[in-house]
Amino acid sequence: MGARYREMEIKTATPEMVIVKLYEGALRFLRQAKQSQTEGDVAGRANAIARTLAIVSELQQSLNLEQGGEIAKNLDSLYFYVTDRLLEANARGSVQPLDEASGVLSTLNEAWVEISKRPSSAPEASAAVPG
Repeated sequence: MGARYREMEIKTATPEMVIVKLYEGALRFLRQAKQSQTEGDVAGRANAIARTLAIVSELQQSLNLEQGGEIAKNLDSLYFYVTDRLLEANARGSVQPLDEASGVLSTLNEAWVEISKRPSSAPEASAAVPG
């Protein structure tokens, strides 16, 4: 997919679809990290984990904790947990924390895919979306 197409896709996407794209990117980098770990490619694993961490950080920073209520607070806690798992995986060279992080992000991705299909999001969920 070309850079111009990707740029247009993001510009025309709803805020919820941007979140979905971020989750998809994080999950793709987690798969790369796991594959790199399996192949003994420490630099590749570290790079993929760093890219995943950057996406998770962006998701976490986009939360509106004041207006997002309990949903935003729960997402914030989950992002802290995922970050912890990623740092553990990188420090110990272990696949299990990558699997744990992937499980959380997969679940969240599935929820956001469903949210993005709705004509208008619930007010509390929308407050957790950057905008």
